[in-house]
Amino acid sequence: MLLTGQFTGKEFDERGAPVPRIHPSSIDHFPAMRGITKAVAMPSSCILSGSNGNLRFWCFKRSRDNFDAEFFTSFAPISVSGIKELWVGATTESYSSRRPWKQTATGVRSAFKALTKVEDLTIVSCETEPIFAALDVGVGNTILLPRLRRIAIYVGCGDLDVLALIQSAKARKEHSQPLGEVVIVFENEPVAGVVRELGPLRELVEELNYRVGVTPVMRQWESQDRWY
Repeated sequence: MLLTGQFTGKEFDERGAPVPRIHPSSIDHFPAMRGITKAVAMPSSCILSGSNGNLRFWCFKRSRDNFDAEFFTSFAPISVSGIKELWVGATTESYSSRRPWKQTATGVRSAFKALTKVEDLTIVSCETEPIFAALDVGVGNTILLPRLRRIAIYVGCGDLDVLALIQSAKARKEHSQPLGEVVIVFENEPVAGVVRELGPLRELVEELNYRVGVTPVMRQWESQDRWY
């Protein structure tokens, strides 16, 4: 089933055409729209899934390029409050055109505020500093994603801000919300300097693992392909 629309809360899209709507009373008639526990957020597209199936959303260019609160609240009346597993990542596959997904700490913080039950976070080919900054202690000594236990980072074409990761892990441990496991996957053998930088992280998390591996391919909109 393909549902077209932007889910932006606006009456008209960027081309001036009426935006299709799903009436709230219709949601319960589609099992896949209930019990959402996982989200895969990519530039201009998103996959929501649960025990009842997967929902793929493709958005018009520039309508959802940023990872922020609107990225998820615009799906209303589909509920995303029960999401426990979150993937955030770029979608480019060509080595000649690969680039990381850039975010802002403010945008990431607003997204995390809307997802209070996330336990497992996977980052794929992103600029990591804004994400780690959002996981640090905020205003009023608040910590977002209070149930977060595991972080997996596929560096890919992104970066790995080790200092920002250590700072957020330290802050969470000091506030009795430590990370259980951090997994880092490099496409190539990391240089000795990076390995040394990761050393202090072992004292701040229950388990730290890093290895060389293949970065998952995150596709925007290919109806015949599976996401993973």
